[in-house]
Amino acid sequence: MSKKLIRLGEQFLIVSGLQLCVLNYMKTAIVPSFFVVWLLILAWEGNTEVALVMAFVTGIIYDIMSRNLLGTTSVLFLTLVYANCFLKPGSLAGRFVGIFFFSALYFLVFLFEYGQGFMWGGLAILKYSLLFALYNSLVYGVIELGMIKLRWKRKDYLLG
Repeated sequence: MSKKLIRLGEQFLIVSGLQLCVLNYMKTAIVPSFFVVWLLILAWEGNTEVALVMAFVTGIIYDIMSRNLLGTTSVLFLTLVYANCFLKPGSLAGRFVGIFFFSALYFLVFLFEYGQGFMWGGLAILKYSLLFALYNSLVYGVIELGMIKLRWKRKDYLLG
């Protein structure tokens, strides 16, 4: 097996485990999405094709974990990763802004139902989308801090 494929499998298992733990044990209305953060990092590191494939796979798995209609999250993840492939923020601040923006966008789209509009009111949508984006930004900060503390090189940690 290829070394890159093994790394991808390791990352996928870790991210899936973290997402499952957060979904099961965090008893709040909003939980961070490790999948969104991981997919954005994959795309930023130049693994566009891998990020698109994993967006589909993680979307299906997220739908199974959260008991959503199968495939809806895959479409959102694919759209998010595809739009994100055009942006390549190089600095840490740029990546935080990217995570924040795309997380808020994901949350807004997730709350929209065709034919009915948004499921929540305007102030609640704003409050919770900002909270979700902040959670995901914190998750990204923890990942970056872990990479620095463990002295992982980006190309070794990710698939680049």
